[in-house]
Amino acid sequence: MEIPLILVIVIFISLGILSQWLAAMIKWPPIVVMSIVGLLVGPGLQLVNPQEMIGSELFTTIVSLAIAIILFEGSSNLDYRELPGVSKAVTRIITIGAVLSWLLGALAMYLILGFPWSISFVMGGLFIVTGPTVIQPLLKQAKVKNSVNSILRWESIIVDPIGPLFALFAFYMFQIINEGFGLAYLMDYIIGFAVAFILGLGASYLFRWLIKRDFIPQNLMAPIQFIFILLIFSISHTILHESGLLAVTIFGLAMARLKNHSLIYKESDHFIEEMTLILLSTVFILITSSLTREVLGEVLNWQLVIFCVTMILVVRPLYVFLSTINTEISLRERSFISLVAPRGIVALAVAEFFSSLFIGEEVPMADFIVPVTFGFVFVTVVIYGFSFKPLSKWLKLSSTNPPGVIILGENRFSLALANKLKKHDIPVLISDLLNSDTKKAQDYGLETFEGNLLSKEERIRVDLTEYTQCLLLTRSYTFNHLAFNELSQEFGLRNVGMLPPPVESERARDKIEPVIRHHILFDDAFNYYWYSQFIDKYEITEVEASDSGSITEDDIVLYHIDENKNTTFKTIIGELSYTENGIIGVLKDAHKVKNNKKDAED
Repeated sequence: MEIPLILVIVIFISLGILSQWLAAMIKWPPIVVMSIVGLLVGPGLQLVNPQEMIGSELFTTIVSLAIAIILFEGSSNLDYRELPGVSKAVTRIITIGAVLSWLLGALAMYLILGFPWSISFVMGGLFIVTGPTVIQPLLKQAKVKNSVNSILRWESIIVDPIGPLFALFAFYMFQIINEGFGLAYLMDYIIGFAVAFILGLGASYLFRWLIKRDFIPQNLMAPIQFIFILLIFSISHTILHESGLLAVTIFGLAMARLKNHSLIYKESDHFIEEMTLILLSTVFILITSSLTREVLGEVLNWQLVIFCVTMILVVRPLYVFLSTINTEISLRERSFISLVAPRGIVALAVAEFFSSLFIGEEVPMADFIVPVTFGFVFVTVVIYGFSFKPLSKWLKLSSTNPPGVIILGENRFSLALANKLKKHDIPVLISDLLNSDTKKAQDYGLETFEGNLLSKEERIRVDLTEYTQCLLLTRSYTFNHLAFNELSQEFGLRNVGMLPPPVESERARDKIEPVIRHHILFDDAFNYYWYSQFIDKYEITEVEASDSGSITEDDIVLYHIDENKNTTFKTIIGELSYTENGIIGVLKDAHKVKNNKKDAED
């Protein structure tokens, strides 16, 4: 039975998002799960081939527009405040490093895979790309040092459009060599390059001018920015193939500097970010499921294995080390960056374009461009996907300490809680924007965050790699709510908890939004003031998990620390599961103390 096209599209969008969800559940790199799902649906079970169903031209158009949006999202979220301390390394990698990678990659293709020089130089230029579609999911999965994070993100965004332009330049050069010098070829490239810069930069100033003059209503800002992206890409792409990627990247980079992370752009940023997640997931599965068994059969050979090993262990380390000599980054950081370069959607999508050009020119081995590209992309995605986190820990560029906790709010209860966690060697960072008094946390030997934790600019300046959870324990529920909205974007919803409102009535507690209820800590019958008063007379008691039966209904469970020193905090919705050798933190007889005090007052 033939599946209707509308159902095919919906199924692939669903598969993309479900792949992201499954990856989060099993803690695998999302790009690996998407690759496996795409291969199963397409060449594995041969359920559907979306490229054949949609048609090659429409399929390529959909993929190209999706990549344009993905590149804009990545470039517009680059923060120029990250560059101090790594700017020389970034500049060298995206200039000297890119050229060295191009030349070395072309040489590897020619010597190992036996491609002609024309294809080798074109694909060598294309293979310099790493791309935000594969780097950013890895960076989110394993929190690495800010310097390494910044370099890998900047490289992936900047080099992504440069790679296809290198490849296009090489293709034009070989046409000139074969057919004689033609001014038209050169002028096409120069004009297209100039148009991409003018369109990208000009559109950013136009968009900002429209915002300043209040010509764009707030509710239409995201859709109009979306239209800008599509128009910039399509106009530039029409003038010079693949230059659209450069145009939207320049638009994004200019917007990143111009908007200065103003709250007025927050809504449109969220819109593009969420759309990027959907498109990235969908497009990757579309491309992988469009491959055939014949293509996969052509990929599986020893030459490709040697080529991948050479690119991963020779080419990448060589050009990274050469281009970062006498830069700000350490040897360990250079080593890690040299061993991380997964290729993704851009390489695979643009390879199809060049494959059709070379087939039209009847160049030998043109049919092998797409299979080899897919093989290289898949190998790098799998290898880097599973090695990224262990490698960063081995090189001590991500935290090897137990997952740390940030506590927002310095008070008697939060300090008592922090001290208990510290005794288990769990990193704790105290921050308080509502208290201008002398920091008592420092007297206890606790780390403190001086400044505004809710400011991304100030968070960038501090290495928060080892911290994975946030507890919002200030006296202001409104402030906690604001902090929850900001910090949950960086640390994840499940890793941020907050105290209930400072009221004890059942009616007021029932008004807490259902989404927020999942993140209310400990027991909603007790507020900020009660916890601090309780700590004045009593203390947090720790119980062995094996003795959890001694915990009664009068006790308030605060946390559980397992044998690996992973801390889980109790919320009013969920129940904690205890490991055999874990530790449970409780407030003993808390309900009884409260009831006795109430009876005494009555």
